[in-house]
Amino acid sequence: MQMREKVLAGGLVSAVAFYFLPVVWDWFVAPVDDAERTLAVAEKIHDDRDYERLRVLTKQRLLKEWKGRSLSPKPQDAARNYLQWLTALAEDVGEFSNVQVTPDPVAAAANQPFVTVRFKLKADATMAQVRQFLFRFFQTDLLHSITQLELVSPAATGNPKLTVNMSFEALSLKDAPPRGQTLFARTEVADDWQDPTQPLTVRHSEGFPTRGPFQVRVGKHYFDVTEVAGNSWTVKPQVTATQSTSARTVSLLAEDPVELAPVHPDFLSRTISDFDPLLKRNPFVKPVPYAPKLEIAGSKSFPRGGSLELTCRALGFDLSLGEPIFTLEGDAPSGMSLNGRSGKLTWKPNDEQALGDFKLNVIVKAAGLKEQLKQELVVSLKQSNKPPKFESVSERHAVLGKEFSMPVKATDEDPDTKLSYSLAAGAPEGATINAETGEFKWTPPATIVPGPVKLTVQVVDNGNPPNTVKQEVTITVGDDLAQFTELTGIFDKNGKREFWLSDKSTNRLIVLKEGEKLSYANIAATVVRIDKKSVLFKRDDALWRLDLGDTLKKLRKLEPAAAPELPKKQS
Repeated sequence: MQMREKVLAGGLVSAVAFYFLPVVWDWFVAPVDDAERTLAVAEKIHDDRDYERLRVLTKQRLLKEWKGRSLSPKPQDAARNYLQWLTALAEDVGEFSNVQVTPDPVAAAANQPFVTVRFKLKADATMAQVRQFLFRFFQTDLLHSITQLELVSPAATGNPKLTVNMSFEALSLKDAPPRGQTLFARTEVADDWQDPTQPLTVRHSEGFPTRGPFQVRVGKHYFDVTEVAGNSWTVKPQVTATQSTSARTVSLLAEDPVELAPVHPDFLSRTISDFDPLLKRNPFVKPVPYAPKLEIAGSKSFPRGGSLELTCRALGFDLSLGEPIFTLEGDAPSGMSLNGRSGKLTWKPNDEQALGDFKLNVIVKAAGLKEQLKQELVVSLKQSNKPPKFESVSERHAVLGKEFSMPVKATDEDPDTKLSYSLAAGAPEGATINAETGEFKWTPPATIVPGPVKLTVQVVDNGNPPNTVKQEVTITVGDDLAQFTELTGIFDKNGKREFWLSDKSTNRLIVLKEGEKLSYANIAATVVRIDKKSVLFKRDDALWRLDLGDTLKKLRKLEPAAAPELPKKQS
């Protein structure tokens, strides 16, 4: 083959290869690329599904933990149990005084699987007692929190008792397991116990862990249970650094209540010493500036037959120079006395004492005080003013979404006395009371949880000084029971007819005969006649008919023309 022909042949082969090579490449390589892309997409979908499954498992685990830390699923049980536990924590553990725990109305959040239970607490306590309360509160394994904490100090020296105001929230998950009659499991000490080397015997161990370690509370004392053998526990008292040697010896008596005290995971390794900064840097103990002044605390007006008690206070004194001494200046009435050191002024007038105002001066002297302090005091003895009295109000029933009214009445023995009615703080939203007549009105909203609602009505007279009297009223709010209460049967029994009303919402059965009164589902009526398929009632001087199979909601009023003639009574 000539060179020219070889060159032409090579060019032809190159042209053919250039044209067919991409086609051949697509035939063999393109399917591999497609398979790799499909594999990459499948791997991403698999990874996304694994991630999503892991997220779901994590949420399920958290939800299971939350259910275990939730209050009881029924809002009323949850509120009752938490109120009991919170009060015991304040009184027994924190050793607060003058404890007042008040619940807020329980309201379910719309379209939410939980209900928030809210409480307010007011008490008196030292900073050390507040520290003890806070530690045990946050240590408890519950879905709860403190939403407000206010501490008010009456003095700036020493270790005064603070006025404590707290607000709390706790969650009740609707799918949580019920907790029974108490928030945590309870038992009792079976035999007297005081030797920590010996096991503690309890009456039963239902609801408690079957093995240690776990924590229990007896009164104000906490114990670590390290071993469990049925109703015999090996326990170790928890001792804080501030307890004295005598306080470290804990004795328990038979029948002392023992309560489970579950610990939040975040507090397993924490102790009360973590709250020591509250004591070391007490924000209420401040340097006292030397600015002496005199205050007189208490009501300076009182009625005949009563007594006067005032407290004179010397504030801003440098007590290291000597205590202040109090004296009275002026013509003090017979029987009035002032303690020179405590500053307590008392007076119990006799029946012959004339009414009116008595002007005096209170004098304070103290070492280091350049000039004595003087303050005018006017004491008023008034004519006695008897407080008004409420007429008792029995428990009332209201229906969701329907206006409820009730009369509230009070009387006053004093002549020409004008009374004014009002609702105390904490009354349900929308509730009103007529200031002059005392008529109470309220439409329970459909959003509240049915159950008892407590409110306080108060009345004040126009005496001098005026008297205010309060009365607590309970209103039981429920669904419209009339729509669930059905006339299910009419029977002859011993020659007399009776009928059955069945409330399907409460499984309650009401059996009545002729002449008896029906008082149910906000309906009050008298049974006039029982026919084979209907019952005739008298209500509000009119006749009403209920047919067999109908609910009380369908009770219909008969027009005079349609009303049947009733049998006349035999004389």
